[in-house]
Amino acid sequence: MAIIKLYHGTIYDFDVIDVNRGKPWKDFGCGFYASRTELQARRLAIRNRSFENALLVENGVKPDAQAWVYTFEFDDDNLAKLNVKEFTEPNEEWVRFVVKNRSSRKRRHDYDIVIGPTANDDTNVVVQAFMNRIYGDTNSDKAIQTFLDNILPERLPYQVFFGTQRAADLLRRVGRRTVR
Repeated sequence: MAIIKLYHGTIYDFDVIDVNRGKPWKDFGCGFYASRTELQARRLAIRNRSFENALLVENGVKPDAQAWVYTFEFDDDNLAKLNVKEFTEPNEEWVRFVVKNRSSRKRRHDYDIVIGPTANDDTNVVVQAFMNRIYGDTNSDKAIQTFLDNILPERLPYQVFFGTQRAADLLRRVGRRTVR
């Protein structure tokens, strides 16, 4: 038994995880995302707070969004009970999986948990260029290789996606703090 620490950065204060509240068009679909590093979660929370506060100002409201980092523990013995997909590196299969999920509002797979690289904000321009077919047809090996060459795969942080409530319910919250 190994306990894995995971972190979730957000602007929302919550007590219960609801995988259906996740946003669609994400790398692994609509669900609950966590990071293996607190720094990644913190950066995401701060970025989202900036976006939210800018939106509030634009709408004439005082900017008061908070940034939160939640800490969870997950017993990796639970992985044997779940349908898990792990991408150990950004490769052609990962690209196709991410594109399929980012192209649809509906979940496009049956995995309880997906683990793998994040096509994060640092790669957003490359992701958009790929999805807009700038590199060619998204099914072509050449376009996929161009995409992989341009995203700096060695710098992509890893994410853990909980796509079913059954999987998310196995997370145990052990901390929550605001981020400055």
